[in-house]
Amino acid sequence: MHKSEQLKDFETLRLQPGSDSKQHKPFRFFNSAECLSGNPILYRRRDFFKVSLLKGEYIVHYGDESIKAFGCSLSFFSPWVPYTITQLKEEENAGYMIFTELYYNTYFNQTIRQSPLFDNESKPIFLLDKNQVEEVKAIFSKIERQEQSDYPFKDDLIRNHLNELIHYANTLHPATERHHALSSKERLHSIFHELLNRQFPVDVSRHKHLRTASDFAENLNVHVNYLNRILKEITGKSTSEILYERLLRESIILLKHTNWSISEIAYSLGFKDSSHFNHFFRRQANVTPS
Repeated sequence: MHKSEQLKDFETLRLQPGSDSKQHKPFRFFNSAECLSGNPILYRRRDFFKVSLLKGEYIVHYGDESIKAFGCSLSFFSPWVPYTITQLKEEENAGYMIFTELYYNTYFNQTIRQSPLFDNESKPIFLLDKNQVEEVKAIFSKIERQEQSDYPFKDDLIRNHLNELIHYANTLHPATERHHALSSKERLHSIFHELLNRQFPVDVSRHKHLRTASDFAENLNVHVNYLNRILKEITGKSTSEILYERLLRESIILLKHTNWSISEIAYSLGFKDSSHFNHFFRRQANVTPS
């Protein structure tokens, strides 16, 4: 069974180097400057809650549905439903916060699971008008100020503000516009390509782990045979064929436009060594990398 992403894993992926002194806390507020870009947002379950305030145009793949969000949107994600976000046009990222269930439940008599916001009947994604945006931003600002303060009881205040935000969301109407252009198969195809695209451009200092069809299937939380069947149906190509074509294209770009050695290119693309890379390249391009 595919392992859920844990809070500490998410922090390690998202925090800028040098921020480790704030890692592994049950609550974290992230603003745009603290987030690493270029890391894949995996379609999977997490073991924490996430609240996001975004402005722009997005498709939120939430469970078995895709919901188009435009303008300013407030979204709540729980550990029980896998999700990812396809960015169509980003205008502003006001930030987001993540927290554990225990962080909330240790303060309130009612557990967060009892909130109507997470009853699994509705999708907790809300499109905000101008006045609602200002109210939500004000709550976000209060949470961020407390998170950065030295006040010894700041977590009590944060939880109160967080509870205020949850209750405020309960008074709103969830977004109902479904993105009908995407079937469940097309959605899987779209998420696969988003995950693939986020592997590039490569960094010679960071080894790529998502190389095989099984790697992608595991991260998409589906069986590799199902992923192959859907991609073959939509594109006429297997998962491996798509990966090989993309790896070849990226290989040629790196060979032409960087001064990296063949060994460095091989490593950055996820090959065990240059001999494996040479064999792959020769088989795909009928010439050697050199």
